[in-house]
Order: sequence, then structure tokens, then C-alpha cells
Amino acid sequence: TFGDVAESTQAVIALMGQFKFKAGDMIEAFGIINAVSAKYASESDSIIKAIIRTGGVFSIASRGVSEGSKALAEFAALFNSIESTTRQAPETIATGLRTIFARLQRPDTIKFFRSLGIELADLEGKFIGPYNAIQKIGIALERMQLSTRDPLFSQIVEVVGGVRQYAQVIPLLTNVTLQQEAFNV
Repeated sequence: TFGDVAESTQAVIALMGQFKFKAGDMIEAFGIINAVSAKYASESDSIIKAIIRTGGVFSIASRGVSEGSKALAEFAALFNSIESTTRQAPETIATGLRTIFARLQRPDTIKFFRSLGIELADLEGKFIGPYNAIQKIGIALERMQLSTRDPLFSQIVEVVGGVRQYAQVIPLLTNVTLQQEAFNV
């Protein structure tokens, strides 16, 4: 399910360059992708396409928090939570995630969520990483029992992804249990 040899080669290059895997780590890397694909409605080649397009942004945003296998598992879990519920093209999801990962780190975004009691920075004031941020926001939304029709929910979605990424942000924020399950796989 990994697509053709050319695409798999691109995946190896992306995994090595973005997630800092070594050649000997490819069995582990492809194992992570395959495990998520086997259990959920995401194809391995879809996850690979997303890694090629957005893995670098995720990896950089996660640096110092999650790296290597852990970062790849987090990325696959987030991607899966959107693809398995929306069935959007992997390229579309990857483009949305690139925007979302960048927006989550903005000082204004961190300040907005702090005003809601959701901390996206650590004690040193550094961003906690995209996976942790999505998990914190999603769990807080569950705790708040905020309806998706509530104006605050719409404001949160817009802060996270802008008006063009609603289709990615909503499943991302409402599927945190699925993300954690996929990460655990």
C-alpha cells in the first residue's frame, strides 16, 4: 500500500531529511505508517504524500518536543484523524495542515488560547508542538462541551486554521481520542 517505487523513494528522502531517520531506521518508519494504515481508513501512500508535502513543517514545529519515531507517529495520527473522517485528498489535507501548524505557533494564537485557559507554551515560553497543542485544544473543547454551532467554536476554528481550513480544523479538534488511539498504535 506504499505506492510505487518512485514515491517510496521520495518518502525515504523526506523521512530522512524531515524526521532525521537514518537508512537503518526505515523499517521502523514504514512500520509506523503501515500500522496506522492497517488499523484506520488512511492509506499508507496517502500518509506518505502528506509527509512529503508537510512533514518538514510538522518536524520543525515539533523539534525539541517530539522527534524521530514519536514525531512521525504524531503526524500520522493527526493526518489520519482528518483523512479517515473526511476522505479528502492527501494533498488537500497536507496543505491545510501546513497552514494549521504555522498558525498554532503564532504569538497571537498562543495568547488567544491562554485567555481561554489553554496553554500552548511551556514554562520557558516555547511552543509545545503541534500534536500537543491540538490535543490540549480538543480536550478543552470536550471539557467545555462547546457545541460546534457556538460562535466561540467558530472563532477557535478560525484562529487555528483560518476560514479556508475549516474542513481540516473541525475533524482535527473533534477527533482527539482517535488521534491518541492512532498514536498508540
